[in-house]
Amino acid sequence: MTKNSKRTIRKEIYVVAALFAIIFIVMIAYLARFVQVGSRDFIYNAYNSRFSVFADDVSRGAIYTADGHVIAKTTLDSDRNEQREYPDERLFCHAIGYVGKGMSGLEARYSFDLLKSHISLSDQINNNLTGQKSPGDSLYTTFDYETQKAAYEGLGMYDGAVIAIEPDTGKVIAMVSKPDYDPNTISIYWDDITDESKNNSALLNRAIAGAYPPGSTFKIVTTIAYLRENNGNDDFSYNCKGSIEVDDYKIHCSSNKSHGQEDLLKAFSNSCNSAYAYMGINLDRAGFVDTAEDLLFNTTLPGDLGNTKKSKFSIDEDTSESIIAQTAIGQGSTTVSPLHMCMIVSAIANDGNLMKPYMAEKLVSAEGDIVSENKPEAYGKLLSSEEVATLNEYMEAVVSDGTADSVDFGDLKVYGKTGTAEYTTDKNTTHSWFVGYATDDDGNKLAIAVIMEGAGYGSKYAAPLAAKVFNAYYFN
Repeated sequence: MTKNSKRTIRKEIYVVAALFAIIFIVMIAYLARFVQVGSRDFIYNAYNSRFSVFADDVSRGAIYTADGHVIAKTTLDSDRNEQREYPDERLFCHAIGYVGKGMSGLEARYSFDLLKSHISLSDQINNNLTGQKSPGDSLYTTFDYETQKAAYEGLGMYDGAVIAIEPDTGKVIAMVSKPDYDPNTISIYWDDITDESKNNSALLNRAIAGAYPPGSTFKIVTTIAYLRENNGNDDFSYNCKGSIEVDDYKIHCSSNKSHGQEDLLKAFSNSCNSAYAYMGINLDRAGFVDTAEDLLFNTTLPGDLGNTKKSKFSIDEDTSESIIAQTAIGQGSTTVSPLHMCMIVSAIANDGNLMKPYMAEKLVSAEGDIVSENKPEAYGKLLSSEEVATLNEYMEAVVSDGTADSVDFGDLKVYGKTGTAEYTTDKNTTHSWFVGYATDDDGNKLAIAVIMEGAGYGSKYAAPLAAKVFNAYYFN
C-alpha cells in the first residue's frame, strides 16, 4: 500500500470520526434540552398513556383558589365510578380547564401532579393491598374567589375578557373569558361547543389568546415612544379641532369633540385622537417599533399561562402616514391580548419591573404537606423610573378629570386608560377597554385589563366593571 493510499484512508477515518463526534454532541445537546424543557412537555401531555396507569392507583387531586374554595374535585357517581366535578360550573372554566374530551388548562398542565400521591408510604402500601386508591395531591391556584366572581358577573352577557394580576408578584388573581362553557357537561355538548358553523369559539381563552385592536389603551405605548424619542421631555403641544386629516383619511376625536390647546398630559387624559395621530406621524418609525417591541409586541409573552397570543405591531418606511396615524391611536393592524395590556400596566405599577404571570401557587398532599411551590419570578425592567412617574401622573389624570372621571372607584387610588376600539367598518360598533391598576392605603396593588366586545365606550362599560373587580379584591 502506497503512502498516498494510507494518507487517504487516514483522512477518511478522521472525517468519519469527526462526523460521529458531531452527531454525539448534537445528541447530548438534545438530551440536555429534553431533560430541562421537553421532558416536562412530554410528561404533561394529555395523551401520555402513563396517566391511565396513575389513575388506577390514585384518585385525582382537587384544585382550590388561593383562599381555599374548591373549584375542581373528584367524586363518585351512583355506580361508584369516579367523575370530575366543577362546583362553580362556568366560573373558572378557561383557567382551570376540563377533564373529559381530553384535557385543557391547569387540569392538563398539572395532570401528572394531581395523579401523584404524597401521603405516607405505609398508607399508600395499605391502600394498594386493600384495593383502595390513594388521594392525589391538590393544586392551590393564585385566584381569589370573590374577585373572579365579580369579574365573571360584571362581564354579564358580553363576550370578552377580564384579567387581573398582582404587579409585585405576577399572581393571576382573576381570569375570565366569554363565551364560555360548563366543564361538567363538556363531553355531552362537545359537538355543539366545537361546531365551527356557530362561530362562538367558546373554548378560546380570550384573556390570554384574544387578538383585539387596543384602541386608545395603545396611547400608553405611543406616549412612551414619544418620551423616549425626546429624552423624557414631555414638552408637547397641539391644538385639537375635533379631527385631523392625514393623506385624505380623516380621524375624529370622540363625538367630534374639539379639545382645544393641549399639552401631553391633557392629550392623554382626554384620549385625544387628533393629537396622537399627529404625534404618531412625527415619531421616528424605527424608534416607534423598538418601543413596541421593548414592551413585548411581536414576541412570546413570558410566564406559564398556556397558549398565549403574540401581540402584533408593524410599521416600516413604506407604511403610509394615514396608517401610522391610525396605529398611534391603537387602530390599523395592531392587535393585542388582554393579558399583554395587563402586563404593561403591571410593569407601570411596579416601577417598570415586570413579574412573570403565573396561576399555580402550590401542590399540597392530602396530609397537608407542601409538595412543591411556585415563587414570584422577575422578567426584567420594561420602563425607566422616570417613564413610570410620567405615566402614573397621566393615568391618574384619566381617572381624576379625564375620560374615566365619571366612574366611581370608591376609596381606591386608581390609575388607568380607557379605550374604544373600532373593529368593523361601522364606526358605531366598538369594543370597550379599560386597563390600569388600583392601590389601597397599605400600598397593595392590583392591575387589570378589561375588554367587552361590541359594548361601546370604555368609560361607560369596561371602566365600571374594573371598579367592581377592584372593590371585590380589596373589600371582600
